[in-house]
Amino acid sequence: MSPTTKPLDKMKYSMARHLSPEEIQVFKDLFDSYDADKGGNISVEEFTKVMSQSPGKAPTKEEVAQIIKEVDLDGDGQINFDEFITMMTGQPYPPPDEEWVKAWKQFEPSLNGSITQSQFRQIMADLGESVTDAEVDKLINNVDGEGKLSFKAFVHFLKSRNLENDILNGYA
Repeated sequence: MSPTTKPLDKMKYSMARHLSPEEIQVFKDLFDSYDADKGGNISVEEFTKVMSQSPGKAPTKEEVAQIIKEVDLDGDGQINFDEFITMMTGQPYPPPDEEWVKAWKQFEPSLNGSITQSQFRQIMADLGESVTDAEVDKLINNVDGEGKLSFKAFVHFLKSRNLENDILNGYA
């Protein structure tokens, strides 16, 4: 057992709390060890190499690509540090705003299902956010082809939107 295995296992099962700076540093060190080219992201090739060194049957490149696809919130085909922590802990990182969780739970309490376009519009109105038809169409059509939205996609949308607003407002 490596020195990082024990804390990682403990963190993995402690989902209902924020990570301490020490825990984040453990993840950062592990992330950096996976990021062989030090590019700030873990590519399919880098992740495949790490996974092939793990005990047991090595996953195929296709299996690794599927893992990355499942945790790749920004859709760039790689795992960034926030996505890595999300993958390792099973909780979004940074954690979603509690207000977002509360608004979502009005329609879908488990956070594992999906909501409709009209429910999404209602949540956004409840949060005091306006959304354009184009934003809604793009978001809803990209998720599952059934006209629904997952909580993961919802949080990603709000984080992206808030980052854009921060940039436009000069981090005021």
